[in-house]
Amino acid sequence: MRIAGGTILRRYMHNLERNMGNKNREETKLYSARAFNRASENPIKAARALRVRKAISDINIYQDNLKTANMIYENAESSVMKVSAIIQSVYESLIQGAHGSLNSDDAAIVADTIDKYGEEMVQLMNIVVADRRIFGGVNNSSLAFSVSEGPEGKVAKYHGVPLNIYQDPNLFPYSGVSYTDIGIGLTMGSDGRVDPQSALPVTFNGAEILGCGLDGKTTFVDLESLVSGQTYSLDVSVGANRQTIVFTAGADNAATVSNMNQALHARFGSAVTVGNESGIFNNHVAGRPPITVVNTPPKKDEPGYPPAEITVVPVGFSGNVIQLVFDSAQALKADDRLLAAKYADALFALQTNVSLTLAKIGNTQEFIEFNMDRTTNNMMSLIEQQRDIEASKPEEQITLIKVLESIFGAQLQMGAQLLPMSIFNFIRG
Repeated sequence: MRIAGGTILRRYMHNLERNMGNKNREETKLYSARAFNRASENPIKAARALRVRKAISDINIYQDNLKTANMIYENAESSVMKVSAIIQSVYESLIQGAHGSLNSDDAAIVADTIDKYGEEMVQLMNIVVADRRIFGGVNNSSLAFSVSEGPEGKVAKYHGVPLNIYQDPNLFPYSGVSYTDIGIGLTMGSDGRVDPQSALPVTFNGAEILGCGLDGKTTFVDLESLVSGQTYSLDVSVGANRQTIVFTAGADNAATVSNMNQALHARFGSAVTVGNESGIFNNHVAGRPPITVVNTPPKKDEPGYPPAEITVVPVGFSGNVIQLVFDSAQALKADDRLLAAKYADALFALQTNVSLTLAKIGNTQEFIEFNMDRTTNNMMSLIEQQRDIEASKPEEQITLIKVLESIFGAQLQMGAQLLPMSIFNFIRG
């Protein structure tokens, strides 16, 4: 049977192109160092490769998060260490200021220096790292710490709330912390919040680090609970001196506090006041006799004024480092050397909490370093898996290419002899 030359030519060209394509494909694998360039070439390995690539991408994110967290903790450590150093300087200044050999002018100079230390602490606790206010909890839009001037001196605030108000740092606004995923299995709790055990905190509750609340015992009035224009009565006791005060709630908290202070001053003199914006009762008499406040029951033949809402809280010396620094400066300005010495002792006690914070930061830095090593090891393992799945083996590819080149060359030689003879026979037929 005679085969037409066109058929032979088509089959020959088809096989030639196929062999050339095989050779080119293997050469591409060799030069690109990839076992396949399209998923259709090896769907099973392509699916595995995608999973490995996703894992590598995740680890890259975790490593970036860890580097950012490491930078945050380094800056946090630096700030807290500076605060600790300032506490020591203030302590020494208070000891110096409380010494009887200083005159009142010298004591005032020392007080101004201590005030400056307090302002420096505020700046240190408002630092921004990686676009985060790291001591601001979950609030990143405004300053965490601020200072206002009141009739009793400077008032340190956390997110606008005086730091003496709450004994529990978690009661302040924005007191939570922000977290970042570092690949230890981030999960969400039933409350929709990140499980603290599954991620790394990258912001801090500043009120927790530098302390809050007060020691001792006193009371404050919840100013927000008072109705404007409504008259209230309270029984106030300063030591053994008990008096009933009657006041009217103003249009705002400041007006209410002013009305309360007028009533207090009429009964106790200017030494007993309610702190502006806080509602805390303070006694400025040396030795500070305790103040207690109770709701006054209606008396016979007198209007039954509604009781103000009273909340008992620990109070006395501030439990916040910054506020205590400002208070100690105020004591020196008033030339109260004995009180300044007591503030020095209270400040020295608070330094322990700052030292514990430094220890926690150091432990977390070790945890970050451990996880950086862990992710690096995981990355090396995944890259090895990716190489096994996706990378071509040069020695095998070269051998295969040589075989294909031989086949392709032989096919070319055969075609040079076969095609002309077939055409000649076809012509003769």
